[in-house]
Amino acid sequence: MIRRVWRAIDAVFEGFTVSCLVAVTFVLLWQVFGREVLGNSPAWSEETARMLLVWLGFLAAAIGFREGAHIAITFLVNRFPTLLRRAIEWLITGLVLLFGLYLIVQGSEFAIDTRHATLPGTGLPRSMLYVAMPLAGLMIVLYTTLRILGVDTARLNEETDEAIDKARADGAS
Repeated sequence: MIRRVWRAIDAVFEGFTVSCLVAVTFVLLWQVFGREVLGNSPAWSEETARMLLVWLGFLAAAIGFREGAHIAITFLVNRFPTLLRRAIEWLITGLVLLFGLYLIVQGSEFAIDTRHATLPGTGLPRSMLYVAMPLAGLMIVLYTTLRILGVDTARLNEETDEAIDKARADGAS
């Protein structure tokens, strides 16, 4: 049950991230088309693209944590004794969790502090830029917590998990 809930949340999160990527692509294409063909770029396009890139950066960073794709110096750590490697893994996991919590707290403060200011090109609240921080932080905390509980969050292992679930269901019936 928990696996299904987290996968649904994860699928929505990933879908939203991909939507940001698609949206920034179309906004930039429209901006270039407007400038080069129509001779006039829309006033909102640059600001919208910038906001989408900020969102995309934070959300993609959370997906990177989900996949375990963050930078690691494995060639050095792999030379350490097993006990020291495990300690380093726990330290890194703790630091990632703290980073996620930091994004939640700091991003929320930024969003609250800028909620009354508006962006000049779109008229949207400036806090729209900062809401991506607590959302990404929340997902980083979720992914890290799941990893601490022994759940592999990487999508690359999803097919294996589904095959195991199907085998269990077939064995139970």
